[in-house]
Amino acid sequence: MNNGGETFMSDNRQTAVLHALLSADTRPQKDIPMKRLGVDFTIQALDGKTISRIQEQCTHFAGKGSKREKILDEEQFGALVIQKSCVVPDWTARELTEKYGTPADAIMGLLLAGEIARLSSEILEISGFDSDEEEVKN
Repeated sequence: MNNGGETFMSDNRQTAVLHALLSADTRPQKDIPMKRLGVDFTIQALDGKTISRIQEQCTHFAGKGSKREKILDEEQFGALVIQKSCVVPDWTARELTEKYGTPADAIMGLLLAGEIARLSSEILEISGFDSDEEEVKN
């Protein structure tokens, strides 16, 4: 039995994993074609803390006592995820906020519901979550 070979393989694997971690892009970006608009939006990954803050901001309680339950405002969640993730366009641009008020209102006013759902799903996926938003929302 040669444990030296196992240790060597383990060290090589450890080195390879550390190299992969240290060279990984922590904020990957992706261009998403917006067919209706004829342009690409550039999104970037969000960290878990940002997504959790957005979730908290979009969650309210309904009912009283034992029937009280958490409800996630999915439209607002999608809009805020898009706002925080988009590199292009800049949803905080003065022209948009002057016309719509807030970046989230601009997103909900300019994008169709399906576009918001698709973009937020792409953002969650590039952020390391499964493409199923329900996993993040629960």
